[in-house]
Amino acid sequence: MLPDINTIVYATDLSVKSAYAFRYAVYLADRTDAKIHVLHVAERLPADAMDTLEDYLDKDANREQFLRTRLENSKKLLRKRFDSFWDSLDEHERSLKPHVASLHVVESKPAESIIAFAEETDADLIVMGTHQKGPMQAMLGSISRRVLNMAKVPTLVVPIGYR
Repeated sequence: MLPDINTIVYATDLSVKSAYAFRYAVYLADRTDAKIHVLHVAERLPADAMDTLEDYLDKDANREQFLRTRLENSKKLLRKRFDSFWDSLDEHERSLKPHVASLHVVESKPAESIIAFAEETDADLIVMGTHQKGPMQAMLGSISRRVLNMAKVPTLVVPIGYR
């Protein structure tokens, strides 16, 4: 029996080129009549960056506002990338937009958040892109590699820029 794909989690880093991986999520959703849940994980600021923030933003309220603004900016960028993606398609392809059920932005650890979100949405498939950043990640990006190692569902990793 062939597997059913009803729910796809598409994890994005919001780069312009991440649309290559999203194309695969949309294609598979069209072929299987699945819903897509889009997720961007804004990585938490490292401890040294938080220390610097405390040095320059003297009030807790100012720091909290900065962090909220950072997350809101990620949400705006996700919406911008999402709209730009659909605007670049022909009329038939734009008709596939209803396959996207939701857009989410969270601040946390990327790999762990992607896995947790896939479990929350009862995903049948995770789709994400990968970048080559250096010799250690030449074969597969570190986040993609961690998701592959932790995922309980099939994961499609699309090299960014692949056509």
